[in-house]
Amino acid sequence: MPWSITEIHPLFVHFPIALFATGLFFDLLAEILQKEELEQAGFWCMLMGLVSCLFANMTGLLAFLEEGSISDLPQFYHALLIWLAIIFFAALFWVRIKFQVDLRYSSMKRYLYFLGHILAVGILFYGAHLGAIVAERIQ
Repeated sequence: MPWSITEIHPLFVHFPIALFATGLFFDLLAEILQKEELEQAGFWCMLMGLVSCLFANMTGLLAFLEEGSISDLPQFYHALLIWLAIIFFAALFWVRIKFQVDLRYSSMKRYLYFLGHILAVGILFYGAHLGAIVAERIQ
Protein backbone atom coordinates (compact mmCIF):
# COMPACT_ATOMS: atom_id res chain seq x y z
CA MET A 1 0.00 0.00 0.00
CA PRO A 2 1.51 3.36 -1.00
CA TRP A 3 0.13 5.27 2.03
CA SER A 4 -0.51 4.39 5.63
CA ILE A 5 -3.52 5.53 7.61
CA THR A 6 -1.28 7.86 9.63
CA GLU A 7 -0.49 9.72 6.40
CA ILE A 8 -4.11 9.79 5.26
CA HIS A 9 -5.64 11.10 8.52
CA PRO A 10 -4.07 14.59 8.23
CA LEU A 11 -5.68 14.93 4.80
CA PHE A 12 -9.16 14.47 6.30
CA VAL A 13 -8.84 16.61 9.43
CA HIS A 14 -8.64 19.89 7.57
CA PHE A 15 -12.17 19.58 6.21
CA PRO A 16 -14.09 19.75 9.50
CA ILE A 17 -11.72 22.38 10.88
CA ALA A 18 -12.23 24.62 7.84
CA LEU A 19 -15.96 23.94 7.55
CA PHE A 20 -16.77 24.64 11.20
CA ALA A 21 -14.65 27.80 11.27
CA THR A 22 -16.13 29.03 7.98
CA GLY A 23 -19.64 28.21 9.22
CA LEU A 24 -19.03 30.36 12.29
CA PHE A 25 -17.71 33.14 10.07
CA PHE A 26 -20.82 33.00 7.86
CA ASP A 27 -23.11 32.98 10.90
CA LEU A 28 -21.41 36.02 12.38
CA LEU A 29 -21.55 37.83 9.04
CA ALA A 30 -25.24 36.93 8.74
CA GLU A 31 -25.83 38.46 12.17
CA ILE A 32 -23.92 41.63 11.34
CA LEU A 33 -25.22 42.13 7.79
CA GLN A 34 -28.69 40.63 8.38
CA LYS A 35 -28.39 38.40 5.29
CA GLU A 36 -30.32 35.12 5.31
CA GLU A 37 -28.12 33.72 2.53
CA LEU A 38 -25.10 33.91 4.82
CA GLU A 39 -27.03 32.13 7.57
CA GLN A 40 -27.88 29.36 5.10
CA ALA A 41 -24.20 29.09 4.14
CA GLY A 42 -23.36 28.73 7.85
CA PHE A 43 -25.97 25.97 8.16
CA TRP A 44 -24.54 24.00 5.24
CA CYS A 45 -20.96 24.46 6.45
CA MET A 46 -21.95 23.09 9.85
CA LEU A 47 -23.77 20.14 8.29
CA MET A 48 -20.85 19.27 6.02
CA GLY A 49 -18.46 19.76 8.95
CA LEU A 50 -20.40 17.12 10.88
CA VAL A 51 -20.35 14.76 7.90
CA SER A 52 -16.61 15.26 7.34
CA CYS A 53 -15.99 14.55 11.04
CA LEU A 54 -17.03 10.95 10.43
CA PHE A 55 -14.14 10.45 8.03
CA ALA A 56 -11.62 12.40 10.10
CA ASN A 57 -12.55 10.46 13.23
CA MET A 58 -12.54 7.11 11.49
CA THR A 59 -9.06 7.64 10.04
CA GLY A 60 -7.84 9.12 13.33
CA LEU A 61 -9.07 6.16 15.34
CA LEU A 62 -7.48 3.73 12.89
CA ALA A 63 -4.19 5.67 13.04
CA PHE A 64 -4.34 5.63 16.83
CA LEU A 65 -5.00 1.89 16.94
CA GLU A 66 -1.93 1.24 14.76
CA GLU A 67 0.27 2.43 17.61
CA GLY A 68 -1.87 2.12 20.75
CA SER A 69 -4.78 0.23 22.19
CA ILE A 70 -8.31 1.33 22.91
CA SER A 71 -7.53 1.31 26.64
CA ASP A 72 -4.99 4.12 26.06
CA LEU A 73 -7.66 6.41 24.59
CA PRO A 74 -8.70 8.19 27.84
CA GLN A 75 -5.13 9.54 28.14
CA PHE A 76 -5.16 10.84 24.57
CA TYR A 77 -6.43 14.39 25.13
CA HIS A 78 -6.40 15.26 21.43
CA ALA A 79 -9.13 12.71 20.68
CA LEU A 80 -11.14 13.54 23.79
CA LEU A 81 -11.21 17.25 22.97
CA ILE A 82 -12.11 16.60 19.34
CA TRP A 83 -14.97 14.31 20.38
CA LEU A 84 -16.14 16.91 22.89
CA ALA A 85 -16.15 19.53 20.12
CA ILE A 86 -18.08 17.21 17.80
CA ILE A 87 -20.71 16.52 20.45
CA PHE A 88 -20.92 20.28 21.01
CA PHE A 89 -21.33 20.92 17.26
CA ALA A 90 -23.98 18.20 16.96
CA ALA A 91 -25.90 19.76 19.87
CA LEU A 92 -25.57 23.22 18.30
CA PHE A 93 -26.81 21.86 14.98
CA TRP A 94 -29.82 20.30 16.71
CA VAL A 95 -30.52 23.60 18.51
CA ARG A 96 -30.19 25.43 15.21
CA ILE A 97 -32.88 23.24 13.64
CA LYS A 98 -35.19 22.72 16.63
CA PHE A 99 -35.17 26.32 17.89
CA GLN A 100 -34.81 28.19 14.60
CA VAL A 101 -37.65 30.60 15.39
CA ASP A 102 -36.40 31.23 18.95
CA LEU A 103 -32.91 32.00 17.65
CA ARG A 104 -34.31 34.38 15.07
CA TYR A 105 -36.44 36.44 17.46
CA SER A 106 -34.58 36.23 20.78
CA SER A 107 -31.32 38.17 20.95
CA MET A 108 -30.31 36.47 24.19
CA LYS A 109 -30.79 32.95 22.80
CA ARG A 110 -29.01 33.90 19.60
CA TYR A 111 -26.02 35.30 21.51
CA LEU A 112 -25.89 32.19 23.73
CA TYR A 113 -25.87 30.12 20.54
CA PHE A 114 -22.99 32.20 19.16
CA LEU A 115 -21.10 31.87 22.43
CA GLY A 116 -21.49 28.09 22.24
CA HIS A 117 -20.43 28.10 18.59
CA ILE A 118 -17.31 30.15 19.34
CA LEU A 119 -16.48 27.86 22.27
CA ALA A 120 -16.90 24.74 20.11
CA VAL A 121 -14.60 26.16 17.42
CA GLY A 122 -12.05 27.05 20.11
CA ILE A 123 -12.14 23.52 21.54
CA LEU A 124 -11.79 22.11 18.02
CA PHE A 125 -8.79 24.33 17.26
CA TYR A 126 -7.05 23.45 20.52
CA GLY A 127 -7.74 19.73 20.02
CA ALA A 128 -6.37 19.97 16.48
CA HIS A 129 -3.29 21.74 17.84
CA LEU A 130 -2.73 18.88 20.29
CA GLY A 131 -3.07 16.44 17.39
CA ALA A 132 -0.41 18.28 15.42
CA ILE A 133 1.91 18.06 18.44
CA VAL A 134 1.27 14.31 18.81
CA ALA A 135 1.97 13.80 15.10
CA GLU A 136 5.16 15.83 15.52
CA ARG A 137 4.07 18.28 12.82
CA ILE A 138 4.75 21.15 15.23
CA GLN A 139 6.78 21.45 18.43
